[in-house]
Amino acid sequence: MTIPGDTSPRAAQPPDPSTYPEILRRHFGIDEFRPGQEEAITHVLNQRDALVVMPTGSGKSLIYQFCAVAAPDTALIISPLIALMKDQVDRLQSRGISATYINSSLSGDEQGRRINQLAAGKLKLVYVAPERLRNQAFLTALRKAKVSLLAVDEAHCISQWGHDFRPDYLHIGAVRAMLGNPVTVALTATATIDVQQDILDQLKLPNAERIITGFTRPNLVFHVRLTPDLPSKMQAIVKVLGVVKGAGIIYVGTRREAEELAMTLDGKYKVPSFVYHGGLEKNQRSLMQDAFLSTSNAVMIATNAFGMGVDRPDVRFVVHYNIPGSVEAYYQEAGRAGRDGKLAQCMLLYAPQDRKLQEWFIENDSPSRNELTGLHKIIQARARNGISSVSIDDLVRVTRLFEVKMRVGLSQLEAAGSLVRFDNEGTNLRYEARELTAEALDFAQADVQRRRTYKRAQLNKIIGYAETTTRCRQGMLVAHFGDTSPTNAKPCCDWHIREQRGEAHPDFTSPAVKSALDENGEKTSSVDTTAAMFAEGLSIKEVAVKRGLTVNTVYHHAAQLVGIGQLTLRQLVSETIEIQIRTAITQAGATDKLAPIKQLLPLSIDYGEIRCVVAAIEVERKGSSASMSSGAPP
Repeated sequence: MTIPGDTSPRAAQPPDPSTYPEILRRHFGIDEFRPGQEEAITHVLNQRDALVVMPTGSGKSLIYQFCAVAAPDTALIISPLIALMKDQVDRLQSRGISATYINSSLSGDEQGRRINQLAAGKLKLVYVAPERLRNQAFLTALRKAKVSLLAVDEAHCISQWGHDFRPDYLHIGAVRAMLGNPVTVALTATATIDVQQDILDQLKLPNAERIITGFTRPNLVFHVRLTPDLPSKMQAIVKVLGVVKGAGIIYVGTRREAEELAMTLDGKYKVPSFVYHGGLEKNQRSLMQDAFLSTSNAVMIATNAFGMGVDRPDVRFVVHYNIPGSVEAYYQEAGRAGRDGKLAQCMLLYAPQDRKLQEWFIENDSPSRNELTGLHKIIQARARNGISSVSIDDLVRVTRLFEVKMRVGLSQLEAAGSLVRFDNEGTNLRYEARELTAEALDFAQADVQRRRTYKRAQLNKIIGYAETTTRCRQGMLVAHFGDTSPTNAKPCCDWHIREQRGEAHPDFTSPAVKSALDENGEKTSSVDTTAAMFAEGLSIKEVAVKRGLTVNTVYHHAAQLVGIGQLTLRQLVSETIEIQIRTAITQAGATDKLAPIKQLLPLSIDYGEIRCVVAAIEVERKGSSASMSSGAPP
């Protein structure tokens, strides 16, 4: 029933909640809701936008599936997980629900057939990846269809502050507006308060209800093992494999580590395992994933490319071979253990020097100024009649950038107005290349630096989790997401186990750990100590002598302190040297690499001094960008 004269997607009368149990049983074969599901469903079916934050395995997909069945017209489901689309559509179709997916795994003819079904209003649920929202044929069909519900799965991907930012998600808000702003539900398993707000801002959902369920996982036991070298890492893994029976996942930081660890476990320890990472061909990844899902006691060794949408409930352990980049990433990946509710183990192998790998990822998450300029020139050179047709694979090959880095660069160029995107041409992207100004490059690089500063702060938090000797680990994880629920599991982590047994906690100041530390692996408290000495008026060399550190290490600390406003540049670098460094930076044209700058300077000028000037320049750029975005005069 609709209100006379009202044709908006929100005009339908919501179903009576007393009908929910029947809908649940008839369409999904389930007798009762899990915590948070019914509350979210009620909000959405009463035409209220909602943000749903629930842990992995808590049943988020049922929320939008139930609402789609109970509501009129079509539900559009946006998800980055092609494998998950097929699994969910197969299940829905087996229950007589008209659902489909439209993605690149289908032939062109089949995509066309399904798009026609969408336009004709014959589908209840339609799953697409966010990239599909740039396809004109799909958008035309979408305008003809009546979309009464928009569901954004893995919604943290829309946030630059999330751990898995995907630029294509930024276009969802515009498509939502094109559809007349249908009721929208955004769902994710990992979103801090900052990320939650960013999701709502990006989707323009100022009045959305927030449904956040308890993040405690009573059946999971969280451990951290101090493993300062490779033998200790391997010893810890072998112990887990010997004690914990059942399927497991071992997350590693790089493709090489995945391959080497698999060979070691198979050759030396006779442990059958599968490998999954982004360097494998798509069909190889599918074979590995299928084998893992169908083999009892399987061990998957994978980078973080594996896991989203993988539905295996009986994973008995998840081991992180390297420290991940954030608490969100860790809790999502560790949360893939024990989704059947039975006891499972989550172990983080902590080597302080592993921090360098995550810092490398942070520093290489976006193209540099020169790389961005080069990317723009390549696309510009491919123009025919004013339009450039390029493929991601070709751009990756020519520029030698990683695909994620490439996509971020394309997004930056679009945001700057230097690329205007048109409909795809098969698998090719089509652009009009316009002028790339110095101002646009400055703004893009300032945005990158803001994101990197945030990521470094998130890395410090997961380091703090790994090094704690005074708090319950699961309590720290739960509190990170703003959940104040008590952790009732006994035991819920190794901290409690040691406390109960009266055992000593790991000593992060032991010689073995100290030998593994360098300036990139030092704890944040070390920088604070340096700051206190600067506050006393000590010089760089005096701090180095007093603390027993190298001058280079103290300069690293000093640059960080300049970057957060705790030190002024003049406390560290003379005006004459500053002018020389700034001149060299102008000649070098970028600050992402220090070596080209150093080559233009006298030998007497230290890398540390350059680093401090670069930090001051970044602060200036941030201030300039903030003034531009707020409309303040320069």
